[in-house]
Amino acid sequence: MRNEKKSLAIVIILSIFACFTLAGSMLVFLGLNALSMANLFAAALASGYLMLLLKRRDDLRHEPSRVQIPFILFAILVIPVITTVSILITYSYEFYLVIISVMMPLTFINMMFYLPIAVYDRFLNSNLQNRMLTQIPIISIIVPAYNEAANIKRTLDSLVESDYPAKEIIVVDDGSTDLTYAIASQYRQSCRHCTIKVIRKQNGGKASAMNYGLRFAVGEIVVIVDADSVIEKNAIKEVAIEFQKPDVVAVAGTVKVLNPINILTNCTALECVIVPNLQRPAFSLLGIVMIVPGALGAFSKKRIIQRGLYDRDTLTEDFDLTIKIAKGGGKIIAIPAISYTECPTTLKGFYKQRSRWYGGVFQGLLKHNDAMTVRRYGMLNRLGYPITFLLFVIPPFLDFVVIAITVFAIVEGLPVSYVYGFFLFFAFQIILSGIAIIMDKNRPSKLILYSVFSILGYKQINNFIVIASILYILMRRRHHHKW
Repeated sequence: MRNEKKSLAIVIILSIFACFTLAGSMLVFLGLNALSMANLFAAALASGYLMLLLKRRDDLRHEPSRVQIPFILFAILVIPVITTVSILITYSYEFYLVIISVMMPLTFINMMFYLPIAVYDRFLNSNLQNRMLTQIPIISIIVPAYNEAANIKRTLDSLVESDYPAKEIIVVDDGSTDLTYAIASQYRQSCRHCTIKVIRKQNGGKASAMNYGLRFAVGEIVVIVDADSVIEKNAIKEVAIEFQKPDVVAVAGTVKVLNPINILTNCTALECVIVPNLQRPAFSLLGIVMIVPGALGAFSKKRIIQRGLYDRDTLTEDFDLTIKIAKGGGKIIAIPAISYTECPTTLKGFYKQRSRWYGGVFQGLLKHNDAMTVRRYGMLNRLGYPITFLLFVIPPFLDFVVIAITVFAIVEGLPVSYVYGFFLFFAFQIILSGIAIIMDKNRPSKLILYSVFSILGYKQINNFIVIASILYILMRRRHHHKW
């Protein structure tokens, strides 16, 4: 308890410093003028709206189902852009300021909404204290596997050693050409307190493997675990505890990096600390976590069947299914239970993995674009879809535009004070990384050394892959429509 109070005090102090650095960078960039006031107003308006959603989350689905664009898009995009355009004549770096005016409200959202809720959820949320398992339903754990001979033993060891008693493990060998099936089959008699089924099928992709596994699942709760992941001993029990709440339909675990061995993997590890500790708690409290990861994700089996199982028309079936589940109502929440997974150690492997992820996310956003306008989707319409779309599509393009304009402006004689503004903004991001590390239960303090790379380098690599994936999917759709 004393360590928790100490951590809370440190987080509050760092949050104050973060406020000062962000405010300082904004003053340098924009000054005390109408533009800065518009940004402050837009960010405060958006944050207030999000707080209102938090209070009304259970009532939104019962409102009339007329088409309506989510208000949050207006608050954090339209207001700053309109204000900026209206005063362009008075500035020398007009386009530069337009870009900054769009970026700043998004940053303020982190400070004014995400961070306070993250602190509350981590240190002050009484609902997370003394949680007990009052019933023990059967949980079916599906492990889709294709050529995972090198990893499947480690994964199954962690599942067998899980301390949840009423579980069945279903390994679906999706036409592997290595020893995956043989290794998995050795576990059929190795678990005293669970049932292990090993099923073989022709290769059809991960979505078909999980749908096939669902045929054999007897549990009312289905947990998906990738064949290269290692779950914590208490992870399945944590899932069961959350499903005791009648309105919970899906639970997202926390994914950590198993192999932080170089700069790339450590930057990925830092990313896996920042997102679940700073951003995801707000979505979880609102019941609209947007991605239930394949490394550790749980669903109501009944809801999966109602929503049509996994589709094969996107590259990321987990994101697609999460949105389908969200459209049907209920809460999708996150838990701190951890699944460790190996991430790519080379840029080539990283690009291959992320291009599939980001391409699949964009496909899912296009496929479910009705979530932007159909009000009966509740929190998905009001927050989940618009924020995901906004933060996925816009910042990567703006980031490169800002870099290009900044370089050009410096060459053309940008005031030195603007450079100080960038340093303050970088300091703000580093402080946020530090806060996320302190809030993480494992406290991987060495990752703070990689926060600079996550701002300059790793971030741009990610943004480049996002842009390339978006353009690739758009070109494929255009080519398909031509034919």
